[in-house]
Amino acid sequence: MLAETLAHSRDAILDRWIESVIAGYPEDTARFLRRQSDRFANPVGASLREGLAEVLDGVLAGAEPGALEPALDRVIRVRAVQDLSPAAAVGFVFELKRLLRDGLSGGQAGSAAALAEIESSVDRAALTAFEVYMRCREQVWAIRNAELKNLSVGIMGRVAEWRARREAGEDAKRNQ
Repeated sequence: MLAETLAHSRDAILDRWIESVIAGYPEDTARFLRRQSDRFANPVGASLREGLAEVLDGVLAGAEPGALEPALDRVIRVRAVQDLSPAAAVGFVFELKRLLRDGLSGGQAGSAAALAEIESSVDRAALTAFEVYMRCREQVWAIRNAELKNLSVGIMGRVAEWRARREAGEDAKRNQ
């Protein structure tokens, strides 16, 4: 019953949720994300809109957290490489609770148990979002670590070449 009531407000809730997430970006970025709807000119905005829509639909349908993982990944993968704290990167999921409560009008609030179940679904989605965020951050650190390793190997190779040239030059001086 409550999920059906919220489903009727789905588009309004989704629009407010997207706006809430976009508002967390710097002003120029937020303006671009709002105005540019072409998925090729604005792949971040497209991933954000599609991912949030799928998460909202999953929460309203009572989907298991694992089923929400691909949608959350689309949103969080971008946020994981940005200069956001973990709380800021995944906190948008908790904002959905307020938006869902706001989506209930007047006496259509339904039972407290139904509302608690939907909010519990949002909490499970938030935990899944954090797991996705951590996986993405681990990938970022693995990439950075590999880059540093390659850089170090390159530097050590140049140092070895320099030593070899220096020793060859010293040997040539001694032989003269």
